[in-house]
Amino acid sequence: MNNTVVRALAGFVFCSMVIGAALLGQLTFGLLFLFFAGVGLYEMYELLKHKHSHAPRWFAGMSVGILLYLALFLIATETITSTWLWVFAPLIATIFCLELIKLDFEAVTHLALTAFGWLYVIVPLGLVNFLGVINGSYEYEIPIGFFLILWINDTGAYCAGKLLGRHKLYEKVSPNKTWEGLIGGIVFAFVLAYILSFYFIVLTLPQWMMVAFIISVFGNLGDLFESHLKRSFAVKDSGHLIPGHGGVLDRFDGLLLSLPVLICYFKIIQLI
Repeated sequence: MNNTVVRALAGFVFCSMVIGAALLGQLTFGLLFLFFAGVGLYEMYELLKHKHSHAPRWFAGMSVGILLYLALFLIATETITSTWLWVFAPLIATIFCLELIKLDFEAVTHLALTAFGWLYVIVPLGLVNFLGVINGSYEYEIPIGFFLILWINDTGAYCAGKLLGRHKLYEKVSPNKTWEGLIGGIVFAFVLAYILSFYFIVLTLPQWMMVAFIISVFGNLGDLFESHLKRSFAVKDSGHLIPGHGGVLDRFDGLLLSLPVLICYFKIIQLI
């Protein structure tokens, strides 16, 4: 089986898992992304170790990261209130104190890298659980619509870049990305958002268009940021979970910046 077939098959299985979990309900969807969050945080900490970087505190980082994801999931399911997030204040303060009393002059670096994993990986993947919570009940339309637009943006950019790409977008960070590819991805995203507005009526046409806009802007910025991270540490992929696609961070790079912005938008228009 050649690499193209393996890549296509792995991509199909991955997409089917996400859509299937969304259809099965909030618990299944949340558990799947708990797995992705754990793997993604592990990949981030491994990535930060390259080139003799100061390693983050793996055990403390993973433990708090998983607890933070679970807290966001329970808040999304209305099992607990957001007040419980204050529990993390003394927990994180304790981690800071334990680190600083070691009198290690690199303690601040260790702490910064550890906390970066929570902010960059856990918070966005934890916010996935809020996508389906509209009007107080879970609905699969927005999670599925979000991921379909995210994926079609990537696919459209890849196809347009291959066929029409001439002008480099940001060659120092991502040599293969072009302006033509960027525009192609945006067009595909807006067309799909228009189509979804007829079938997933939980959002209006302008709201679906805003989803496409946020993904097109911040999703591509997230992709470039992830490329910059990997280039900084001289690695091709963040992991090897998905054959031909890399790791969790490679597959969700566009989500990590676009989803927090989208959740803010939903909060502003009082959908969440």
